[in-house]
Amino acid sequence: MIKIVSMDLDETLLNSDKVMTKSFYNFVDKLRSNNIIPVVATGREYYSAHKFVGDVDIDLICNNGNVIKDNLTGKVEYVNPINEEDLKSVMAFDDNKNIYTSLHIATDNEIDLVYKRKNFENFEGTYIDAFRNRNLALDDFNKLEGKPLSIVFAGSHDDLVELRNRMKKEISDRFNFHIMRIRREPKWMLEVLQKNGDKFYGIKKYAENRNINLDKVAAIGDDSNDIMLIKNVGLGIAMKNSVDSLKDVADVISDFDNNNDGAIKILNKVIFGG
Repeated sequence: MIKIVSMDLDETLLNSDKVMTKSFYNFVDKLRSNNIIPVVATGREYYSAHKFVGDVDIDLICNNGNVIKDNLTGKVEYVNPINEEDLKSVMAFDDNKNIYTSLHIATDNEIDLVYKRKNFENFEGTYIDAFRNRNLALDDFNKLEGKPLSIVFAGSHDDLVELRNRMKKEISDRFNFHIMRIRREPKWMLEVLQKNGDKFYGIKKYAENRNINLDKVAAIGDDSNDIMLIKNVGLGIAMKNSVDSLKDVADVISDFDNNNDGAIKILNKVIFGG
């Protein structure tokens, strides 16, 4: 019997216009009434995830598994920072002036993201701009205040593929790499995480804290950063609109996409038979 249901946000619970499916709220109540724990697992940081989820009593596994927080209170259950040596190893590859370099961090203040000044004469409409009033410009990351959670490079697809391939060749034993499309300029981002910086490890920690085995966990997602999670839980579900690499490891693929309530429909079907 499933005891935890993990749900992704972008292109899963959210439609392509970044609007939460209305059935999410009743479904969370339905899970709780059946003694099943709902959780949202996302690559987004807490502030952004909370904005989309709203005032719902649910836990958020954010920053691709590196932070667990109570959605309503912001209380931290778990933080998994990148160590200083690993951060320096990744930043040694930051040598392309056409790539925007930023770092998601956990702090006690309202700063969620720091970025290098090197090429940000105007960041309006860019990936960095999405964190306006919650970002901070730095000349370098050597005197960083806060716990680094993930490194994000934004640029052209070709530049990011070249950067990823260089890093894979030299430091792939220590990191995970995810290239994803974004809505803002530039249109692509490369996220670099430590090997245990993955949604799977966040869910694993969350389940362990509640004495629940992973075979009692169901998870649904759509992108490459969901692969390890979908592959290793009891029931892994890929959205119809998922990347092919995720569909290849999923137990189930939804009948509908994220613009047609595909996530909640398939979860209701496989968990409750309706």
